[in-house]
Amino acid sequence: MTGPSAAPAVLDGSHVLAVPRGTPLLPLARAWFPTADWSREPATAAQAAAARPMTGARFRGIAVAPPDPAGVLSLDGAVEVAGPYPLDAAGARSLALPPQESDLYGLPAAPVAGATLPPDLVTGWATAVARRTGGGILPAARDRAIVPDPAAAVDLTLWSAVPLRPDDALPLVRPALSGSRLAAPAPPAGGAPEGFTLVARYEYDGEVEVRCSRSREVPVVLSTLDWREHGPWGYHVTWRPPDPLELEVPHPSQLHVIARQRVTPSIARVVATLWRTVGGTVVDAGGFVVPHEEIDARARPR
Repeated sequence: MTGPSAAPAVLDGSHVLAVPRGTPLLPLARAWFPTADWSREPATAAQAAAARPMTGARFRGIAVAPPDPAGVLSLDGAVEVAGPYPLDAAGARSLALPPQESDLYGLPAAPVAGATLPPDLVTGWATAVARRTGGGILPAARDRAIVPDPAAAVDLTLWSAVPLRPDDALPLVRPALSGSRLAAPAPPAGGAPEGFTLVARYEYDGEVEVRCSRSREVPVVLSTLDWREHGPWGYHVTWRPPDPLELEVPHPSQLHVIARQRVTPSIARVVATLWRTVGGTVVDAGGFVVPHEEIDARARPR
């Protein structure tokens, strides 16, 4: 149990998504739901101050309810996310959320009439947002807090309009992934490359796979970008740890965490090198665009 709730009473009965204070939620919503938009934008600080009830002798005895400064973000025209509601670091800590100044958003805890989105898709999005931003989730029952580990999402995919041949990709990959070998080349059709798979295996860290393939289905978030910023060729860089089951547990072993810390910079360096060569857009395992500054930060050994 998290103890007495520091969350606003207006969020009672709702699932609550907590993100670091000031996190823009609309781009994260459109990464999964491209038509998402504010049906009521949150009030600015100046607007909230101007809307405060007037006080003084002239207004005594007049009960005026202050307007709700929170916005309403519609995901599909029916499912709505309400917020942000500010929460200080002490309040977040009391709820077993990451101890940081946070913005809270309420999500429906039951199916919504007229909704086109399954409830599990909405909660899956909220979980992905929490992992992406370093936030957390309070289920409507308030019986626990869910805090996904941001470091657990190490896989990256570069979406580009330019295909590479295996012989050209291998020397680009090897400086970051020593021992990389061509694993599964596809026979060319009409002289054009059809994709390939490179694999680097390590005794204690498992293996890292770089798979290039053309796809007819791309992440939803790419539909929100200019078509010139990406393409159908996916360069999927995936880590396969020694024990794959540890990817599914919330608290993996220390050996798994150490191996993950060793391979994460290598994955980022591979993606950065490929991006400099073929261009495109990088998307993480949660379906969100990863900016180049973050790729550079991930590439630094810890």
